[in-house]
Amino acid sequence: MNNRFWNVTYNDPGRWRDVYAISGPRLSWVEGFSDTLKGFPVGSPKLELKGIDGLTELQNLRAGLNDRTHINFLRTKGGLIAFTKVRLEVYAIPIRNTEWRVERIIDASNCVQLVMHIQRDGVTMRLMMAGATSTVSRMQIWLQRADR
Repeated sequence: MNNRFWNVTYNDPGRWRDVYAISGPRLSWVEGFSDTLKGFPVGSPKLELKGIDGLTELQNLRAGLNDRTHINFLRTKGGLIAFTKVRLEVYAIPIRNTEWRVERIIDASNCVQLVMHIQRDGVTMRLMMAGATSTVSRMQIWLQRADR
């Protein structure tokens, strides 16, 4: 059974139950509204997903795409859910707070990237993300605040 990502394009309660079992339940609307008023929205900025390691099936779905693929995150009570779209399908990658860390790197072409390292059940996954320097900085701050 896949315990790394789910196709959540269609509203299947069973899939969402599996996603929330890993990431923790959704924040209530009161928590989300309160946090947003404090300058910490439930949803993250959107970055370009440059690459994926450790999620072979999802990477294979992305193979051959010429279009940019974006990624953004949603905070939950126990972690994060990463969302990315491949063609017309939306995929969710639930992540516990204890499973991830992020590093900021500058590649050979001076492009700023964030790399999220995820460790689950002995498997290492990586999400490589890029965008405008200001957006990458906002995402990095958002992720630091989400790691509470």
